[in-house]
Order: sequence, then structure tokens, then C-alpha cells
Amino acid sequence: MQPPAPPKITAVEVEAAQPTEADSVAIARLSAETSRSLPQIPYTVKVRIKPKPPVTSMAWALYVDDVLIPKYWEYEDGIYFTVLDPQFFSDHKGKPLRFSQNGVDFFDTGMKLPAPTAPTAPSKSKGKAARPSKGRARR
Repeated sequence: MQPPAPPKITAVEVEAAQPTEADSVAIARLSAETSRSLPQIPYTVKVRIKPKPPVTSMAWALYVDDVLIPKYWEYEDGIYFTVLDPQFFSDHKGKPLRFSQNGVDFFDTGMKLPAPTAPTAPSKSKGKAARPSKGRARR
């Protein structure tokens, strides 16, 4: 069976969000794990996709450069994931967003991770937090 074409990304946006209770707990845990004081600001990375890919059993894993985004969620215009550590943007700003179905063969989307804008009036977090890791994604 021929694998489906990778999703086409049309835009990537990073928004500061108001932390939910779950975000605050996750940020505190990550602060303890990294021995760094992290700001109570989760960032939502919105990845706009046109057209939406068909539902299949062959899911696409999302990567920022070589870092697997272990969890992402769907929204009206595409998918999004949450970043709790702003160091992620320092380490990966300008790196390519890529898709893979097997962790070996990658499809470059032509889009890059932007830097977050200064958190002035954070939007409401969706309540789902993920920390990018190098492990396999579970969907």
C-alpha cells in the first residue's frame, strides 16, 4: 500500500498561553527535573495544515529538526503542541519542521520553528501539555 502524502504546513505560530493548573504542575515538575526555575508560561505552537490529511492508520510523527514531538492535538486549522521550557525555542529556533512515519525517512515541510513573541496578554491554554523528547510518539 502506498503511504499517504505528508501533510502540507501553511503556517507556524507560537503563542504564549495562560497556564492551566495542569500546566503549572508540569512546569514545576520540569523545573525540578532540570534544576532551573522556569517561567509559568506555556507556549502553544500552532501548525496550520491545508488541506487536512485523511484519517488513516498510518499516522505522521511531527519533528522539529531531529526532536520528536511526542504529543500533538488537532484544532480547526491543523495541529498544535505545547512547549513548557522556553529553552526549547533557544535550541531549535529556525530548525525545520518535518514529518515521518517510521523515524527514519523524513519529509521536510519547508517550514521552520519561529521564536515565540513576547508574552503580553497570554491566550488561554488548551490544557494539554507536552514536553518534546527523543522517544517515540504515542497516538
